[in-house]
Amino acid sequence: MKKVSKTTVAKNYAQALYDAAQSKGLADIVYHDCRKLSGTFTASEIKTLNNPAWRESEKKETVREIAKALDLSEPTTNFLELMAQNRRLNDFNDALEQFEHIYLNENGIMEINVECVQKLSAAQEKKLQQGLEKKLGQKTVIYYNINPEILGGLVVQYGSVRIDDSLLGKLNRLEQIMKGKA
Repeated sequence: MKKVSKTTVAKNYAQALYDAAQSKGLADIVYHDCRKLSGTFTASEIKTLNNPAWRESEKKETVREIAKALDLSEPTTNFLELMAQNRRLNDFNDALEQFEHIYLNENGIMEINVECVQKLSAAQEKKLQQGLEKKLGQKTVIYYNINPEILGGLVVQYGSVRIDDSLLGKLNRLEQIMKGKA
């Protein structure tokens, strides 16, 4: 029997969740559920829920309590139960991430990664998002990564495009020019 990669498992579960949510007209609600759930479970909590010594009824009840406490929709609750039942909670966070990619792609929302030296202010984030949405002609969601090694400025990446307007990038380009390699 061929072994299936963790990424493939996560994608399959995410696609099933998206299809179920879409068929009920709840894709937006499930997307927000996934954002709430992202990073909710620690590795030890997942290990506990995956423990085969737990009876299925106990797992189901625990998952229902979690879903109720977080005010999750029915498709999301069913998804959580299915992953617990199939002992696939180790793939849960990956499945949530894959669901987010599917949802954004299906809704024409561009995912953008931005590296910066420090957290931007809310006004800076808003201005950057507005500028990128105007340039790209579509809605965007931006993921920020703090990286002090770039020294200043920003590195923006979406799709196969990378815009390096960091101080480190500028210094590297200047070095190449000085060496006569540019």
